[in-house]
Amino acid sequence: MKTTTFKLFILCIVLGATACSSNDSNEKETPASEQKLYDYYVDSKMQTAIDQLGITIHKGNTPPNVEGIYTIDPLRCTMSNFNDGYLGLSIGTSTLTLSNQNTARLSVDFKNFTIYYDPKNEIWEGKGSFISGQDNKFSILLHSHGELDTGTDKAKYQNLIIFSGELDVQDNKIKGIKNLQLASIMSDDYKDPYDILISIGQGRLFTNKYAAVK
Repeated sequence: MKTTTFKLFILCIVLGATACSSNDSNEKETPASEQKLYDYYVDSKMQTAIDQLGITIHKGNTPPNVEGIYTIDPLRCTMSNFNDGYLGLSIGTSTLTLSNQNTARLSVDFKNFTIYYDPKNEIWEGKGSFISGQDNKFSILLHSHGELDTGTDKAKYQNLIIFSGELDVQDNKIKGIKNLQLASIMSDDYKDPYDILISIGQGRLFTNKYAAVK
């Protein structure tokens, strides 16, 4: 009887340890998944450009709900990783639309439409973009389907977009985004048939202290 009781005691300890080990594993799955999503968007060349531009990326698997339409006025280029005529200039006004956020999948649809002060406009768009963050701070990463329209030519391309900021929430309502950063890094210029795009690996960082809800 004592032998049977002792064996049952040992079995309980083993099962308990296994359960704890399983729980610990589950707790570590989300950060690993988050890193996997980040790695999907950022290869070594893109990481080099990110480091050069110095954009802040807010990590975490509990980003706030960022859905809304925001106005970035002006859109100002504050950093480039190449010899750039836009550096230090306010280049236009952007309308940023964030929609269809899925908290479980850490995804959100992204669309940014910029009207430049010179006669052209540009669209960056991506569905199911990766969103990370916690509390009111967040970052969005996506492979954007971009289009630059100069009025005479339309160039399509793909770029890595990283958008970071902090929600301004008052009385449980989103008023805007504070301290926003928006990086665009060229990843595929589709051979740039009109010779109007920046080169692959080149990027710009745009910033503004505030983007208000429209």
